[in-house]
Amino acid sequence: MSKLNKIPRKSTWVDMTAFVDVAFLILSFFMLATKFKPPEVVKIDNPKSVSSENQPDKDVFKVSFDKDGRVFVSFSADKDGKEKAQLTAEVLSRQKGLNLSNAQIAQFVNFSVGGIGVPVTQLPSFLNLSDADYKQLKQPGIPVQDSTNNQLNDYLNALLTGTGGRKPTNVMLNGDNGTKYPYFKNVLAAFKKNGIFSFKLITSLEGVPSGTPLYKQQNERK
Repeated sequence: MSKLNKIPRKSTWVDMTAFVDVAFLILSFFMLATKFKPPEVVKIDNPKSVSSENQPDKDVFKVSFDKDGRVFVSFSADKDGKEKAQLTAEVLSRQKGLNLSNAQIAQFVNFSVGGIGVPVTQLPSFLNLSDADYKQLKQPGIPVQDSTNNQLNDYLNALLTGTGGRKPTNVMLNGDNGTKYPYFKNVLAAFKKNGIFSFKLITSLEGVPSGTPLYKQQNERK
């Protein structure tokens, strides 16, 4: 009768230290590299639509207005957006005699990602705010209700003057569904006065009616 040789048992313990180190390195990389969308200082209840396009985030200039008619301008956080925000601040400072410092211009660029909604004359004091005070402040909005003092013209003119007439790739209009028509009309009037005739309207997505071409197109993609 043959004698079976027993296979010697080996330890199954694996040193995971290297794997844990790699995991923490990857996690640290994503924490440092990830860009979070900055909070906007005004809440907008957008009108509904069935548009299937996503909102762009590169080279964006956005004009927002809430149901009370408060108007804000903002720029995207990418290189093109920051460059245009800085040029806008520099031209406003020069045209309106604001004498903004380099620190205030840098704060304009910083605040412009979340939204700026103050009269031009209030910019110097506004740009002295800390980030925490900026988030707490209820901005009055850029005056547009009076056609003789539509200060959105000043912001738009400064933007186009600074860029030599080069418009941002994505001009967005972000309006509240409850805004009164005169505010909307005066915003469009400022666009027209500065030669901006093409822009994208931000809406909230709703269900696509069944049987429509867009409904069939979306189902074909699934």
